[in-house]
Formats: sequence, structure tokens, C-alpha cells
Amino acid sequence: MVITSLDNAKIAEVKRLYDKKYRRMCGRYIIEGIRLVNDAVKYGAKITSVFVKESIASNYNFDNQVIVSDKIFSKISDTVNGQGVLAVAEKFVSELKPPRSNALVLDCVQDPGNAGTLIRTAVACGFTDIYAVNSVDLYSPKVLRSAMSAHFCLNLYESGSLEETFEALRNSEIIACDLDGENVFKSSTSGKVALVLGNEGNGLSEYSKMNCHRAVTLPMAGEFESLNVAVAGSVIMYKIFSERF
Repeated sequence: MVITSLDNAKIAEVKRLYDKKYRRMCGRYIIEGIRLVNDAVKYGAKITSVFVKESIASNYNFDNQVIVSDKIFSKISDTVNGQGVLAVAEKFVSELKPPRSNALVLDCVQDPGNAGTLIRTAVACGFTDIYAVNSVDLYSPKVLRSAMSAHFCLNLYESGSLEETFEALRNSEIIACDLDGENVFKSSTSGKVALVLGNEGNGLSEYSKMNCHRAVTLPMAGEFESLNVAVAGSVIMYKIFSERF
């Protein structure tokens, strides 16, 4: 059976999942693109359905595969030149737990590209948990595309409370990235580390400044003031990662 109507209940559900509030309410999100969908399957994401456009449907045989007309697929795709494969998956939802190893805390980070880059780098640097507090929706299509499958390789927690997040990190050394911190290349870490990164425009919240154990910064030549949060966070994560060799 090929779905050819926008009024179909499954199609209507997909369209609603582009709304952040609905994603958070129902605990599901959209994965688009053959690589992301294949990686989601590979890493054990809880996929409830996979939508494939009719013209390429014979190339795939996913569990819970749903075939839709090319015209209808174009209406539910979030990309201009989509690959014709889109999945709906359940979010990783859990009460805040202590990290397994090093962790990243996003304190009001709002840009999807920054968040996705940081998730991707965190996986590359062996970080196991990310806590997004009052930040961009980690399951938005733009964050997912930017992270390039990294979502499926670590634990993601979304929270509105820094207090509860810091309580979960009580057995980690909590280090903030801040302009007033010590030179990260002249410092070292031991044990589990939780790196806190602040908002793109306003930096760290007052709570983070007051409750982190210490702060580090990246030295810069000349009078340049700061780096993009994704760049700064990535460099610091690699510095922490390098100390484990």
C-alpha cells in the first residue's frame, strides 16, 4: 500500500513532529537521510517507522517500512533535495543520572549548528553523556544533521534545572569554559570531568559561574576576544581527551 494523502494519520504525525513542543510532549523525533537512518538502526535507536518514497522503495526493506508517494514525501521532508528516507524514533528519556565518564553540559546553548557540532566532537573525544540545560532542542532536525549520527552513541539529557544537573555531576570535576579562567593548556584534569559551556551571546549563567569547581580558557593572540562556543568547546574537549593518552 502506498500512502498518497496528506490526511493520512501517519503523515499527519510526521508533520507534527517538526514542532518542538510536540516532540517533547510525545517523546519522538524525526531522522532523515539514509546514512542517519542506517546509523540509528546500527546503534539501536528505537525506531517506530521508516518512510520511504515510492520511486526508491524497492531498494530498501526496513522494519516498519511505510511507502509514500514521491509528492507526499516532499511534503514531509525537511530538506530541499531529500534522499527519500525518513524515520520516526523514540527519544532517549531518563531521569538525570551521573555520567559514565566525561560529560558535557550545555548551559543555554541555542544554536542548532553549535549543539550538533559539540555532540559530534564529544563522541570523538570519548565523552559519554551530554546534559542540555535550557538549551536548543537536541532532537531538532538541524541538530541531528549537524551531529551526523553522534546522537546514537551517547546519553543525552535535556533539563530545565542547572541545580538538578549539577547534583547528578557531584562526583565529577565541573570545569567551566570562561574568559576569566586559567589557560587550559597549562592545566590538567584527573578523574571524571564535566565541561560546562555557556550561551553564545551571554556566556555562562551565574549559577554555573558560582558552582563550577574552576574555569579554563583558550589563550588567543592579539586583541581577539572570544571564539565560537562550538570551536572553543571542541578544542577543550580534545585537550581533556589528550590527557588520557
